[in-house]
Amino acid sequence: MDFGGFPGLWPFARAGEDAPMRWTALMLALALGCGDDDSTMDASMADGAMDASRLDGSMADSGIDAGTCMPRDPATLPDPGDCTPLPTDYAPCADDMWPECVSDSGEYVRIQDTISSIARVRAFEDIAALLFDPTTDPSGTDFMSARDIYQEPEGLDSRLVRRYDPHFDVPAGTDCTIPATAAMFPDYCVGPAILQPIVLDAFARGAAEEAPTRLHAARIEATLLWFLYVSAYKESLTCTTKAKDCDSSYAYYTGGEPARGGIGLARYVHAVDPYAHDRAWDGVLAVRCWRDIDSADTATDLELRDRARNQYDHAVLDGVAAIVADRLRKVASTTGDEQLYHWTFVQTLGQALDRSYQERDAASATAFASALEMSADAVDAVALADAIDAAYDCP
Repeated sequence: MDFGGFPGLWPFARAGEDAPMRWTALMLALALGCGDDDSTMDASMADGAMDASRLDGSMADSGIDAGTCMPRDPATLPDPGDCTPLPTDYAPCADDMWPECVSDSGEYVRIQDTISSIARVRAFEDIAALLFDPTTDPSGTDFMSARDIYQEPEGLDSRLVRRYDPHFDVPAGTDCTIPATAAMFPDYCVGPAILQPIVLDAFARGAAEEAPTRLHAARIEATLLWFLYVSAYKESLTCTTKAKDCDSSYAYYTGGEPARGGIGLARYVHAVDPYAHDRAWDGVLAVRCWRDIDSADTATDLELRDRARNQYDHAVLDGVAAIVADRLRKVASTTGDEQLYHWTFVQTLGQALDRSYQERDAASATAFASALEMSADAVDAVALADAIDAAYDCP
């Protein structure tokens, strides 16, 4: 297939469920690879590793006692519309079904002072400053500078190439580091099979100044956001055996920012759906609350874990859907290369919705998948956005 001159942008069909991970998949996921903070990188590392300006130092004293409920000003709360949380959801300072825990302050309490995943989100922001402007064409030099950031040691590429998506079940023993295996299970082995090839191809075309270069930037932007979403979910699973991976899960959504803030994916979600962003923060805190309650080296309360992870994932996924819907409306309101930028972005990140979209509304999901094969001027972008909004109605 060919999407606007980019072969293979929708390379594989997707199928899956939002149901809790089956036990075999859990065992597999825990066996594959290390958590994202498993490295020797820290704030004092030598030159030649990741740019120290993006490394996170020790945790600052917030002045808040862990577990002390800090009620929020109702005037600061985003409008929930007709949405209400599930009775089983975690929420700080609420009469919920959860025991008291470290998250009740409303702040994320780190397990380790230094979280190396934060540096990758900051690297995303540095790349964004160089490339992600739909109104201009970045130069070849801009792409080469961005690629240098992307390929820093222990940086984005080092994690993207090994990223797997535990939303999908695979046979026991599946190893995504084997190219043939990654090609056989592209949905699960999403990093090596789908994400890295898109990013590297886009960097190469941009550096060669293949016009319009902004379209290659759009592919990079969308693919890295997809990576951040999958990473937040994956790290919340491997946190079962490595508690510090909860920190990485928090970092991949928020960029390590204080409560209710955020850079990277959180910045995008907050801009288009403040309520989904707020609910995602509750989900972050739910994951941390579970791991505080279930604090053994290997967590054992998998029912509570899955309740927390599902709450977190549902909210972040709705935020990703809101980003896609917002870009579709920009497709409808712009023209020329700016319109093509937004459409290329949708063609790329829209793939990340297919599994959950099929679960929610198979007919609309199939229509959306078909639309992604068309040109920007051949689709009703507003209708597609409205359909996404209807399917992802409450985070």
